[in-house]
Amino acid sequence: MIVQEQKIEDWVQRLSETEGYDAHPLMDEFRTLAKEHLKLMRQLTKIAKISDRMQTDTRQMAQTLHAASQTDPLTDLPNRRHMIERLESELGRIARHGGGFTLIMLDIDHFKAINDDFGHTVGDMALVETARLLRQNLRNHDLCARWGGEEFLILLTQTDQEQAQVVAEKLRRLVAGHRIPHRDHDIRLTVSLGVATHRPDWSAHACIQAADDALYVAKRAGRDRWAVLG
Repeated sequence: MIVQEQKIEDWVQRLSETEGYDAHPLMDEFRTLAKEHLKLMRQLTKIAKISDRMQTDTRQMAQTLHAASQTDPLTDLPNRRHMIERLESELGRIARHGGGFTLIMLDIDHFKAINDDFGHTVGDMALVETARLLRQNLRNHDLCARWGGEEFLILLTQTDQEQAQVVAEKLRRLVAGHRIPHRDHDIRLTVSLGVATHRPDWSAHACIQAADDALYVAKRAGRDRWAVLG
């Protein structure tokens, strides 16, 4: 745009310096039109810059909103929507290339008692601490999501049932051995876990339901343990 402005200004200057043109009756009108044209070009430049900024802001806002729609605000873990999308993607990958995965549904035992005895602020702290432990002790390509309330769903990619059982026991021990400081004493948690390995004919919903069923087997067996289905 600056180059175009310079060309117009040079053109007007050359005409003004050319014999016969400067005194021409239309020269003043031509100069006025040239100035108006330059003014419009500058306005268009400003509009283009504003448009570019708005497009950039819109893209950034869309990215921020998408991330927010995929994240649990309390624990900063992926949320249910994110997990379902990832599961569908994983099922598509398996259909194309083979392989498998295992789900672990994890629930904090007696969580209502924590809220009742210590208040919801401490309950939230327990959820955040549990989320941190889970996130730090899984592989980068696995996914741990807050499924709802005190439940977490873990996707272990390329993992069979035996390997998943090792992970379930590891997580159970980590949570049971972790202390959450609160005033003059520590709070200890335990978790129950349900393990379900994907079967070829299972949908995403069937996989989740199997892990949930296994979780309730663990709870009925006394909690602070894992159970297997699949």
